[in-house]
Amino acid sequence: MAEKWPPITDPFCVRLGPAAPFERGYLPSVAARDHYPQIETTTMLPLLSLFRTGHLWPCIAILVFSAPSAGQEAPSDSNSIAKPNVPFPEKGIAARYPGDQGIQKDPLVIFAEDFEIDSIDDLRSRWETVRDPEVMTLDSQTPDGGKGAKSLLIAQRQELGTGADLYRRLDAGYERIFARMMVRFADDCEPIHHFGTCLGGNYPSTAWPSVRAGEPTRGDKAFWVGIEPFGKSWRWDYYTYWHAMRGSPPRGQTWGNSFIQDPKLTIPKEKWICVETMVQMNDIGKKNGEMALWIDGTLVSHLGPGFPVGKWVFDKFLPGEGGEGVRWNPDKGDREYLKNPPEGTPFEGFEFRTIDQLNVNFVWLYVYITQGTKGHANRVWFDDVVVAKQYIGPPEKGPAKGPDNGKKRP
Repeated sequence: MAEKWPPITDPFCVRLGPAAPFERGYLPSVAARDHYPQIETTTMLPLLSLFRTGHLWPCIAILVFSAPSAGQEAPSDSNSIAKPNVPFPEKGIAARYPGDQGIQKDPLVIFAEDFEIDSIDDLRSRWETVRDPEVMTLDSQTPDGGKGAKSLLIAQRQELGTGADLYRRLDAGYERIFARMMVRFADDCEPIHHFGTCLGGNYPSTAWPSVRAGEPTRGDKAFWVGIEPFGKSWRWDYYTYWHAMRGSPPRGQTWGNSFIQDPKLTIPKEKWICVETMVQMNDIGKKNGEMALWIDGTLVSHLGPGFPVGKWVFDKFLPGEGGEGVRWNPDKGDREYLKNPPEGTPFEGFEFRTIDQLNVNFVWLYVYITQGTKGHANRVWFDDVVVAKQYIGPPEKGPAKGPDNGKKRP
């Protein structure tokens, strides 16, 4: 007798086409595979199995008539988010754990750090690299003033160095990872050169940050995806390195590529902000890797094969823009101008790797400031860091927790 699976009615299951009569319930998305590992959406056999158990009535017609290709073209409105085939759930793992209490025990959570520890030295048992701990302190300022008793404060001072790092590997690595953190910037914090939470991979894996600036990675060696407050504009954007990244003049040098370019996505000071990013690895030989970013639980960017539409200008992808673009052609050693439709060209997707062994295997939390003022402390607070296999979402409001709450961390 066929195994009885539970009805597929959660938000991980999504509508395939605009004419579909239901919001959910007939085809699991990529995000559902952790819940329903028996399902592979690329074959008909599991669909028929679900059909026999009465959970998938309208799916077959929709599969035939409205299943889109690997990427779906985005609307030309520059203020809209592209509508890919696989949207994310509105509620994440954190919704089940008010105050994040117990979230580290969820089977989908890989790592959690709330800084409810006795001393900075305790970080060494949980992070493989703890750089410049002398500028780290445990602080009483916490998100919403009630979810925890402590946060991590990094106070960069020019006379002491560029900042501080926390870095650790993530087991043997994963094909898809979500990382969420709460972060707060002091009102007098000077522009930040680089920043994390950063997700990435090295092959073989390393117990310390192993990144090289100014040049592409190798597809069989490394990639990384950072989310950063960009310079004096203080706006969020990606800072991504991979082997097929774009270069810029005058020599084709490569710095982290950016993909949002939204002047409205500015960062408020003296406010806790929930930042979450997702990285999905590509299949070998395909450009079907993805990145996504949420700010305070709102999806502000999602890039993958065919979405969004936009154009490249050297190392910057401009979503929602069309017309002439330009790239640095390394073979010619010069600019190459590109023609795009007025609404833009669908994004090609990411080929983060060229071998299966390279996956997402590290998380890196850091502050890096190179042009601070001597005698001035650039303060950045971190709290409630969670790395998981599915969307996490902002912490739910809940009872206060403290250092004696009895949590056991993975």
